[in-house]
Amino acid sequence: GLRSLYERIIERIYRRGLGRVPTILVGEPASRTRVRDVMETKPGSYACVGEMDLSDEGVDLAALRTMLDRTGARNVILSGAEKLGDAAFLNLLRSMRLRKVRVEVVPGAVTLMGSAPVLSENMGLPLLEVGYPRLDNTQRALKRLLDVAGSALGLIVLSPLLLGVAALIKLTSKGPVFFKQKRVGADEKVFLCYKFRSMYTDAEARQAELEAKNEADGAIFKMQNDPRVTPTGRFIRRWSIDELPQLINVLKGEMSLVGPRPLPIRDFEKMTARHKMRLAAIPGCSGYWQISGRSNLSFEDMIRLDLYYIENWSLGLDIKIILKTVHAVVRHEGAY
Repeated sequence: GLRSLYERIIERIYRRGLGRVPTILVGEPASRTRVRDVMETKPGSYACVGEMDLSDEGVDLAALRTMLDRTGARNVILSGAEKLGDAAFLNLLRSMRLRKVRVEVVPGAVTLMGSAPVLSENMGLPLLEVGYPRLDNTQRALKRLLDVAGSALGLIVLSPLLLGVAALIKLTSKGPVFFKQKRVGADEKVFLCYKFRSMYTDAEARQAELEAKNEADGAIFKMQNDPRVTPTGRFIRRWSIDELPQLINVLKGEMSLVGPRPLPIRDFEKMTARHKMRLAAIPGCSGYWQISGRSNLSFEDMIRLDLYYIENWSLGLDIKIILKTVHAVVRHEGAY
């Protein structure tokens, strides 16, 4: 029938080398040979343009990146992935995600912790596409529409409050109204995050002397009675007003109304490959962490909630979190 005719036409196109995706095979020699044999005997949409060994230490990411640049490959097929530990596997996914390279594995005993596997078949060979959860074009458009409408409306409606807080900060302490800090956003891109200044101007310089008093675990720094916070700052933090200038970041597309919290560069550098998976999403002003206890939660709880959000995103979920954020702010849950 028509399906059979279509498949014959596609196979002829592939045999002529047209429309095939340049692909690098990574794995032990024997397993790579099996995949290459399938690619040669039953041409599919992939063309092997390079091969790389999988050692006991894992994948040589520097060499792989060089090969990707040299060949122009946009796809990696990994065989024998069960040899990789969780950290090595996630480091590979992270490195390829930043280059927008697709990763597929030949099914085996590989752990898929933190990845979003999709079963596909090519050349008659079953493959699992693995990577970080991503929104499709329609989902991205819906989320962006909510962000633009929500942030613009928020800035207009809250403008009297914003102006009043700005004046209060200027009158009660020396220094600028806004605190601007470089933070790590989606795909590890650094951006300038805006907040109302709630601390004295030497706050960042004094953090090193306060590290021993850090009350948070993991990669973040928190103190309930931080001596660097000004009296006005303590008030606006209690009501989460200090976060409102981030609506500017949302309008610029650097942040979303809902998403994982963007962390400072110093905190990002302490994170493991698994922790950095949360950077697959645009950072948000609020999120599951904020409505589930905020600073009262552990760092690992924050990561778990962020990953759950990324894997289960929906427009309804964003709206639900926004509504619950209002409730959490009124109750001062975990705000200090």
